[in-house]
Amino acid sequence: MIKYFFQYIIVCSLLAPFGSVAKNQHMLFNRPADTPQASYVIELMTLAYNELGYEVHIIDFNHQSALSAANNGTLDGQLGRVSTISQQYTNLHAVNFPLFEFNLVLLKNCQQCTFEQINSIAIQVGYPAAQNYLDEHPFMGDIIKVKSVTAQLNLLTQQKVQGVLLLDFLLSTKHPQFDVNKFQIELLAPIQSFHFLHSRHRALIPKLEEQLHKLNENGTIRLLKAKYNLD
Repeated sequence: MIKYFFQYIIVCSLLAPFGSVAKNQHMLFNRPADTPQASYVIELMTLAYNELGYEVHIIDFNHQSALSAANNGTLDGQLGRVSTISQQYTNLHAVNFPLFEFNLVLLKNCQQCTFEQINSIAIQVGYPAAQNYLDEHPFMGDIIKVKSVTAQLNLLTQQKVQGVLLLDFLLSTKHPQFDVNKFQIELLAPIQSFHFLHSRHRALIPKLEEQLHKLNENGTIRLLKAKYNLD
């Protein structure tokens, strides 16, 4: 009996490392907003990670706290974010391959006013692109922070703010019927989105860059963009 007990202990000790390796062969990310861009990024990054022997797991997570969770290591990174987030979230490192490009736009309900002349503006928390633009282009008016595009548009249509800063793809996806022609629209800046990983995964960054370049060269990225109408 003692002989078999020690044999069992030895077998368990030999299998334990393999079990821990298998357990760690996955990457955990929060589910982004339901947009064609997000679906494209999920499929693309899943392909890239699979080539490296990793599975991508997507979980529902509070979007407003996702960046902090990725920075403290609760999540393994962020599927797609603007390049400047690493300035504030220093544990997040970009994979140097732009995933897609979008536009930061200003919708305003005043005819002649410029960005500098607007007295109030609404931005959406959880998406740093708008705040980054305001940091780089000092704004003297009131900044109202809300949790959704819907709240931004409500404030604008009710004339509680003079303008809103929006990501164009979120506007077109979340409110495709919204009549932007009733407002003045101004394209402020084209912005690229990148994949980010927590510091503990930095060794994966060059490998992912290599895989993404391969997927670009063999036409996979072009096909995926066409699939999700991102061209």
